[in-house]
Amino acid sequence: MRRIFFWTHFAMGLAAGVFILLMSVTGVLMTYERQMVAAAQNAAVEAPAGAEPLSVDALAEAALAAGGAAGNTLTIQRNPANVATLSKGRRDTLLLDPYTGEALEGAGEGMEAFFGRVMRIHRWLAFTGGRNEVGAAVNGAANLVFGALLISGVVLWWPRKWKWPLVKMQLFFRRGLPNAKARHYNWHHVLAAWSFVPLFLIIVSGAVFSYSWANKLVYAAFGETPGGQGGGQAVAAVTVPEMSGELLPLDPLVAQATGNFKNWRRVTITLPQPEAATLDLSIDWGNGTQASKKRSVTVARDGSGLIGAPVGDTSSPAQKARRWMRFVHTGEVYGFLGQTLAGLASIAGIVLVYTGISLAIRRLIRMKRSVKG
Repeated sequence: MRRIFFWTHFAMGLAAGVFILLMSVTGVLMTYERQMVAAAQNAAVEAPAGAEPLSVDALAEAALAAGGAAGNTLTIQRNPANVATLSKGRRDTLLLDPYTGEALEGAGEGMEAFFGRVMRIHRWLAFTGGRNEVGAAVNGAANLVFGALLISGVVLWWPRKWKWPLVKMQLFFRRGLPNAKARHYNWHHVLAAWSFVPLFLIIVSGAVFSYSWANKLVYAAFGETPGGQGGGQAVAAVTVPEMSGELLPLDPLVAQATGNFKNWRRVTITLPQPEAATLDLSIDWGNGTQASKKRSVTVARDGSGLIGAPVGDTSSPAQKARRWMRFVHTGEVYGFLGQTLAGLASIAGIVLVYTGISLAIRRLIRMKRSVKG
């Protein structure tokens, strides 16, 4: 039985190795994509000598002047010298200079274009143009093969006897090995052992993106269907108060909303109608992808205080699981540490392909020589 697993593992590795390598390399490149894009965007800001960043009210006025409207959102950062973002829709955003309120055309565009191309190669083997259906099918299949390689690798890795000296050889790098074959064998086993869990999560979540049947399985596990209502947490109705005074500027309202969130990183304001009695905000103290680190808050615009309690994630269990799948793939669901682990797992994937192909070629050469002999 072990022999069958070995030759299956051998054949799958040779067939899909190049595509797994490419996905691993692009995965490494995208490890800190979010931070690098944000840094490139903020680098486009040129602070005038002696100038102070605009107030929230001034930024809101600039957003309206730039084509924003009530119901659109304005995201401001904890650091007021960083760009603000006007979002008119899912794919319609505009970056605003925090000192002038003007649109920052092309800010971070080169970095976004680079990562956009890397992403299209990663997902669809699209070295030019947009989605490549053939490439998407190939990468999706290669991802499944990678999963099969991991599982069959566990069988081959499993020590015949669970004695520490034997297990130790499978878990730690060894020095003084006589040749490249021995080193590659050692690296292959050690990295497979330590990277198994993050690689398995990356592969499973990748399958959910690639195949509708895998996506449906996530929802079915919670008794839901994609696109259905699911049965999320009910949100208590908010009673709009009577206005007891004049409308306050946005700045003190933002300060009031963030009063209990001292570690907030960004606030997203839903631009209100001119005479609206309330202001809706989303407060984020995570990296922008962690739903557990976001709260929705409503404040009275006359300054009388918060209306109701802050509201967390109201998605259904299946929707939460699907979002977790989305961001466990990049590690972002666990913040910077998670991103780093995902990046290290991708590096391990590169070395696993390299050492696996190296060992396979050596075996093929030996087989050819034995046939000739």
